[in-house]
Amino acid sequence: MNTGNVGDVVTRTSNEAMIKLQEKRNATNRWMLRMVFAVFLLFIPPLGIAVLLFICWKVSKLRAEMKGLYKDAFVREPLVNNFQNVVYEPNNGFSSENVKSFGLCLMGNSFWSEDYIRATYAGINFEVAEVRLVDVDKSSDSSRSETYFEGRMMVFDFPNKLVNTVSVFSRKFKHRPLSRNEEKQYRVELEDMQFNNVFDVFSLVQLDAFYLITPHMMERLQVLAGKYESIAMNVIGNRVILAFNEPGKNVFDQNIDVGKIDIDQEMAKVQGEIDDIKMFISMILNLRPVG
Repeated sequence: MNTGNVGDVVTRTSNEAMIKLQEKRNATNRWMLRMVFAVFLLFIPPLGIAVLLFICWKVSKLRAEMKGLYKDAFVREPLVNNFQNVVYEPNNGFSSENVKSFGLCLMGNSFWSEDYIRATYAGINFEVAEVRLVDVDKSSDSSRSETYFEGRMMVFDFPNKLVNTVSVFSRKFKHRPLSRNEEKQYRVELEDMQFNNVFDVFSLVQLDAFYLITPHMMERLQVLAGKYESIAMNVIGNRVILAFNEPGKNVFDQNIDVGKIDIDQEMAKVQGEIDDIKMFISMILNLRPVG
């Protein structure tokens, strides 16, 4: 799809969702205003408390509906227009067992995932979801938490069977899985010194890393390392698994409470993320199979 004319993908379904979204936002603003006045009713308990709780429930419900309408208006249709066999489940994601099997990051003790996508492009089947992994320390009186990962994880089915695991971590990817050390993978130095300064590469069989991490892939990975806070990749069997750490950013969510929504801008943002997936697949198609 031509990203220069992204407004063309806003069909009648998206327009209807946009109208409903604006209606919900107007309703939310009205209820927020009522909440301000309801604060004064707190001087008349229990009536004031009951009214305030009802308004909070109403605002929460409207915001949830707005979030769903946003995804219908700006996410679902572009996915269908760009990929085949699309399944989009905004409220679902990867399971914690899935993410653990990816071998990319420490799990922590608090798990969250949403915006699950399954589709096909250029003959490659893939899955994508937002993932957040947090470790909460409850041993002290004041609970503290550390975010291990917050961003997207992607799984691509590679058409040629691979045998040995190859792992790539940008140096900024801090919370690597302990299991990687337990597997006793070899650290591999590739021929590109600039790449070696940015990434750590590990492989069960060193020669496999040289086959898989081609100059083309090294170039693409360095571009990605400049775009995201940190990245990681695992090639396991016939799967290529990528993780892009983007703390504080949810790709398919937007602050829909403030200002007028710019349709072209929102569609361009989503299309940009879709184009990144296409680029990842192009990178995968250039991998050289080793088995």
